[in-house]
Amino acid sequence: MLVLAATLGALGGCMTVTEGGDPNEVNVEDAVATRVAAGMKYLQMGNPSEARRHFSRALSLDGNSAQAQNAMALLYNYERDPVQEEYHYRQALRADRNYSPALNNYGTLLFSQGRYQEALDKFKRAAHDPGYEGRASAFSNMGAAYKALGKPEQAREAYVRALRLNPRASAVLLELARLYYDDGRPRLGWDYYRDYERRVRPQSAEALWVGIRLAAALGKRDQQSSYELALQNLYPGSREYRLWQDWRNGQEGAQ
Repeated sequence: MLVLAATLGALGGCMTVTEGGDPNEVNVEDAVATRVAAGMKYLQMGNPSEARRHFSRALSLDGNSAQAQNAMALLYNYERDPVQEEYHYRQALRADRNYSPALNNYGTLLFSQGRYQEALDKFKRAAHDPGYEGRASAFSNMGAAYKALGKPEQAREAYVRALRLNPRASAVLLELARLYYDDGRPRLGWDYYRDYERRVRPQSAEALWVGIRLAAALGKRDQQSSYELALQNLYPGSREYRLWQDWRNGQEGAQ
């Protein structure tokens, strides 16, 4: 699962304006940051109208603010308007080509559109910015892009980097478990999977399907049966349940 970044970024500069009729002069960057922060709170609360009001005010204060342009793009992401979302990411990167939150977020949009190489390029730039607080998510997103491009070894390397930066990233553990299973190294995959299992309850249908195959590959029949029972009881209408039935039938037919 790709991760959007709402990081506000560093502030600087010394321009001053009058904000909201206040006779006291305020720093433009501070005023923009305040408006963006307020808008992000409204967006997280599910109030896009109020978020738009604050983001629009931020852009009226400084239309060349990468921070404000990225925030407006996130609003359009919320509203499912990819055309406007991409426009504002481009504006953010035109203002600051190295603004990592916009790079990471733009990459997620490109990835969702199947533009995997373009997405990977954006994720790489964000991930290798030592000052970016969202590096773990950028490396995780890199892993997803490499996987989509059919490069599992690079995907594993990126996921491992993500896990080092954020050891609590349970979704990364599951991705590594799946990649090692697909690579014919179930023992390594099992270690990551068991770590994931200890952290996430109840497991999703996707995770149980990974666990079933890993347990089967390692001859762990009790765990396999436990995961199969959970999949049957919790997710009988899922895609993974159908995949498991086909796989089980294939296994029985081969005996």
